[in-house]
Amino acid sequence: MRSSARTEPSEPSAGPGQMRERKSVLRSFSFAWEGLAFCFATQKHMRVHFAIMFLVLMAAWGLRVDLRELLHLILAMALVLITEMVNTSIEYTIDLSTDRFDVRAKVAKDVAAGAVLLAAVYSVVVGLLIFATNDRLAQVLQGLPPDFATPHVGVVQIVVLGLMFLGIVITWVKKATRRGTLWRGGMISGHAAFGFLIATTIAIVTRDLSITSLALALALLVAQSRIQARIHTPIEVLVGGVMGTILAFVLFMWPG
Repeated sequence: MRSSARTEPSEPSAGPGQMRERKSVLRSFSFAWEGLAFCFATQKHMRVHFAIMFLVLMAAWGLRVDLRELLHLILAMALVLITEMVNTSIEYTIDLSTDRFDVRAKVAKDVAAGAVLLAAVYSVVVGLLIFATNDRLAQVLQGLPPDFATPHVGVVQIVVLGLMFLGIVITWVKKATRRGTLWRGGMISGHAAFGFLIATTIAIVTRDLSITSLALALALLVAQSRIQARIHTPIEVLVGGVMGTILAFVLFMWPG
């Protein structure tokens, strides 16, 4: 005899489908993290971007940038990282699909690299607009001494002399090695040398951590652009940066 009693429906338990869904979400996060770690480990531009962003954030903290401006900076930085990762993905996909030269493949890579360039330019413009209107930065710049190194030679004159000296040395080296011109290619990166000369000068004159971080970030951005555009090798950029840094210390520490 069948019982007429009816049982109340119980709460549905997690079935295999839901378990697979949870696992797939976790695996998706794991794969995404692996992709980010791969880009950081294999793409030198990503590491340079992270170094520049760290310096910019230090400068923003030291200059007491407000929350809204900080969010604009972080958004610009994130845009650079995202486009760099998309560019890397496109390059690997193209290399996987073809092993010979194809105009369409070149166009795809160039367009992806152009996206990174636009994002980098946007981030530079955002940084310039934010820091150029910063009150504390203006106070630091207004408090600079007119004559720092010697009683007769000012900071601007010293920098100009340093740039002229670097230009002569770099031109001579490139002519001696028959590689590149003053502004393009060759054994020494002139852009990196000039950038680090100016950044080191700013560090010596201001002696302010936030200003120094910002100047160093701009110098690194210049150096990274020469490598990314395949105009110079990392060694050539490193040599130029070291030359500019050493020359700045020599000029300002020279007894007057």
